[in-house]
Amino acid sequence: MASWPFKTRGTTPANGDSHPLLPTNGDGFGDEDDDREIEREMSRFATEERRRPGWLRRNWPYVTGGALVFFLFLAFVRGRRDDGDAPISRPLEPYRGHIRANYSVQSLLSRQSTTLEQAKSRYALRNNRSPPPNYDEWYKFARDRSCLIDEYEQISRDFAPFYQLAQDNPAYFRKMVASASSKVKKDGVGMKTGKFRNKEFSFTDDQGTLYTGDWPRTFERFAYFMPDMDIILNGRDEPRVVFNIRVPNTREKALDLSDPTPFEHSPRPTDKYFRDEMKCLIPMRPKGFTGLANDASAFMLSSSSTEFTHDLYPLLSMTKISPCFSDILVPSEFYYSDSYWNPRYPFPNNVIWSDKISKLYWRGKTSGGWIYDDNYHSFPRFRLMDIARSQGKLMNVKFSEFHDGLCTEHCNADKVKAEYHIVGDSSPREEVYNYKYLFDVDGNSFSGRYHGLLKSGSLVFKSTVFEEYFNDWLRPFVHYIPILPDLSDLVEKLEWAVQHDNEAHAIQETGQLFAERVLTDAQNDCYFSLVLLEWARLQALVHEVPAGGDTSANE
Repeated sequence: MASWPFKTRGTTPANGDSHPLLPTNGDGFGDEDDDREIEREMSRFATEERRRPGWLRRNWPYVTGGALVFFLFLAFVRGRRDDGDAPISRPLEPYRGHIRANYSVQSLLSRQSTTLEQAKSRYALRNNRSPPPNYDEWYKFARDRSCLIDEYEQISRDFAPFYQLAQDNPAYFRKMVASASSKVKKDGVGMKTGKFRNKEFSFTDDQGTLYTGDWPRTFERFAYFMPDMDIILNGRDEPRVVFNIRVPNTREKALDLSDPTPFEHSPRPTDKYFRDEMKCLIPMRPKGFTGLANDASAFMLSSSSTEFTHDLYPLLSMTKISPCFSDILVPSEFYYSDSYWNPRYPFPNNVIWSDKISKLYWRGKTSGGWIYDDNYHSFPRFRLMDIARSQGKLMNVKFSEFHDGLCTEHCNADKVKAEYHIVGDSSPREEVYNYKYLFDVDGNSFSGRYHGLLKSGSLVFKSTVFEEYFNDWLRPFVHYIPILPDLSDLVEKLEWAVQHDNEAHAIQETGQLFAERVLTDAQNDCYFSLVLLEWARLQALVHEVPAGGDTSANE
C-alpha cells in the first residue's frame, strides 16, 4: 500500500513551499467539525426555543437586551479581525463557519417536498404538466437516498423545447431518437445507443466510447423503475448539439431538419465556425456591459473534439454552453466514486485551514484545444501561467505535462515547452491539501476534478464557460469564487481572499459541506433517472399534446 508522502510536521512539500503538516491518521477533521454533532446542537437549540422556561419568559426583555449588546460587541471585534488588527481565535473559527455551512445545506434540504402529493403538485406548478410515468417510484427512490426532490430546473430547461415541439408534432422526439440511433450504429461519431427493456439496460451498437464500461453500472441501480425506451449517449466530454433555441422563430426551424450531415461538422480550428457561421457568441460577464468569452475559451477557439449537428437532436451529454448548445445534461462518470474516471484522493485531508499555505495551487496538462501557431496564448491554462509569472507570492501553478496529441503540423512543441518550462514533473494529487486556494479551469471541456476540489478542505476558484447538471445548486460567492473566462479578475479576488480570511474560510466550508452532503453518488442517480423518465415520456408520445403542454392524456 502506498504511503502519504508528507506524514509529519516539518516536512517540506515537493513544490518547495516549506510549511508544517499534520500527521495522517485517516480521520479527517476532529470532533469540533463533526457535522452530526452540529446538527444535534442546532436541533437542541430549536427545541429549547419552542418550550422557553418560565424564568426565561419572565425575563425575556433583559435577556434580549443583553444578547443585543453581546452581538454588537462580536460585530465590532469581527470588524477589527477582518481588517487584520486583531488575531483570530482558532478554536472558534471552524465551529462558527461550520454552523453557517450547515445552515446553508439544511435550508436547501428542509424546503424539499416531504410527500408524494406535494412533490407532484410542485412539479405540475413548475412545468405546467403532470409528472412523467413512474414518478412515484422515482420519488421513493429519491427519498430513500436523501436526494433533492424539487430542485431540477435544469432538467425543465433542457426538455422545454422538446415538449413545445411535441405540441406541433408528437412524434418529433421519437423520430429524432431513431434518426440519431441509425447514425450512431453506422458511423459511431463518438456516441453510444442503448435501450431499457423490461427493467433492464443494454447497449444496441458495437461502437466504443470512453464511458462504455461505466454507464451500465450506473443504470443498473435504477433500471427497475425505468420505462421501455431507446437512448443516445454522448461519449465525448464536449457538447455536440449546436442549436440555439433562444433565437426568434427557431421553433419552426427545428421542425424543418435543415442539417443534411448531422454529427459530421468538424471545423478546425473552430473559432470562425462558432463566431461567424453559427453566431455562437459567449458573454464574458454574467451582468452589465460585456465582451466575448470566445477569445478566452480553448473550446470555442480550437476545440479538440468536434463532429457537431445543427439540428435539434435529443442527446444526453455531460456538459454544454448556453445559449448555443441544446444538449440534455446528465451527470458525468467523473463524479461517481465507483467510476474508473473519478479523480480519487487516496488519503484524506489532514491539514487544517490555519496551517494551509496562502497561495493558489494548480497542476495540470496543457489540455484545451488544437494548437495552431501561437493560438495557445489565449487558452485559459496558458493564460494562468502568464499571470503567475508576476504573482509568485500568491500562486504556485505549473504545467505537469505537455499534451502531444494536440500538437500537430501547425504546432512547435519544443517552443511551447521551453516558453512555459514544461519538463514533465508531476506532484501527488494530495498536495492540494497544503494550500488554502485551489484553481479549477477548463481543459478540453469541463473539469472533472471540480467535486473533489470542493471536498478537499481548500477554497476553490472556478473559471469555466461550460454548464453542468449541478449549476443551479452551486452558488458563486457562497460555495466557490467565480473567475471570468479570461482570468482578468483572478488576482483581485485572490487578494481579497488573503485579506478576508474568515470570509474565505466560510465559503470554503460551505462549498465542502454542500459537496459532501448533496453532490453524492445517490444524487447523481436521482438526477440521471429523472432525466430518463422525461425522455421516456417524450419518446412514447403518440397523440396530440394540449396547448398547455400537459401530457397526461398520453400516459
